[in-house]
Amino acid sequence: MPRSSRRRVAPQLALLASALLFSAAGASTGCASIINRDPNLRWWAFKTYGADRICPEILKASVPLKLSGENSPTIGRYYPASCSTSINEERRVVVVNIGGSGYAYMATAKRVGFTLNVSPEYAFDFYMHEDGNWVWGKLARVAAGPDFRTTNVENKVVDLAAGLTPAGGMANLFGGQVVSGFLSKGFTVVESDEGKEFSLGILPPGKRPFRPIEVDSSDEAYTFSNETADIYSNQQDFLGPFEIADEDQRLSIKGTLAGGAVDFVIVSKQTGDLWRQSYQSGAPVSGPPGPIMGQSMVQAGPFNRKFQLNPGVYYVIVDNSASTGQASPLFSLPNPLFDASVRLTYLAQLIEE
Repeated sequence: MPRSSRRRVAPQLALLASALLFSAAGASTGCASIINRDPNLRWWAFKTYGADRICPEILKASVPLKLSGENSPTIGRYYPASCSTSINEERRVVVVNIGGSGYAYMATAKRVGFTLNVSPEYAFDFYMHEDGNWVWGKLARVAAGPDFRTTNVENKVVDLAAGLTPAGGMANLFGGQVVSGFLSKGFTVVESDEGKEFSLGILPPGKRPFRPIEVDSSDEAYTFSNETADIYSNQQDFLGPFEIADEDQRLSIKGTLAGGAVDFVIVSKQTGDLWRQSYQSGAPVSGPPGPIMGQSMVQAGPFNRKFQLNPGVYYVIVDNSASTGQASPLFSLPNPLFDASVRLTYLAQLIEE
């Protein structure tokens, strides 16, 4: 496996820490059976070796947002900026206090910027299966929030018509259907010979997460994300952050693009955060506020891109506008209720060469 997979847990996979304890120790079948049967041992392992790893990993992650089921395309992302945990020993749950911001796209409102603070309370458990380790974060309750506040709506006609306030209709829509829906499903993390995978919902032992692109089990690459995203005309999507740990590692992005050409623009996390915050605020779509570390135009159809980057943390911005790069969406008359889009199905991996 790539060295980075040993040095850092996958961004959304912080809940896996307890299972890693046993897999790293080479637990035998007999040991696994004992652990599976003993809830006291499972809880002790998690609170001792896993709880304090949740926030450092969550803060490296972004959360894809969808309006419907798990198999639907991503229409926005949430980026945690603050995180803390507390353990309730009596109830055997962990409260995770999360604060951050993000963006999403809706057909009528277009680009929507928002902030979100929420404190979900999770009960953790795991099962050592013959095919790997299944780790669950099961929502016990929402201790506080979600406090979802819109900060900007691109379509001002909808903004005024909806009478948008911090507790307005659109906030309820995203807070209820997207954020609360995401939290209430809980999480499943699977660690196996094929790597580490994350999925919404509670998957039973043996069942694997949905993957738009099938990953070869013999492939030693580390998978960051495997998803489908819709990027609308004159909009952007900020993939990542992705961490490059060693000089011999490469960032690989492959998949298919439908609907037109886009630009991949790679910037450091520091530059990307500034760029994303401007985008979320409702500022006109623009180029990066700092140096570009890599760039490539992607035409419709299959693609495979590899980027050589120095060790660090990076965003890959998918630009479907004329603001940067060579690609730009086809001209169309302004429509306050609809924008054309491209559909990106991609696999982002860390590879060694």
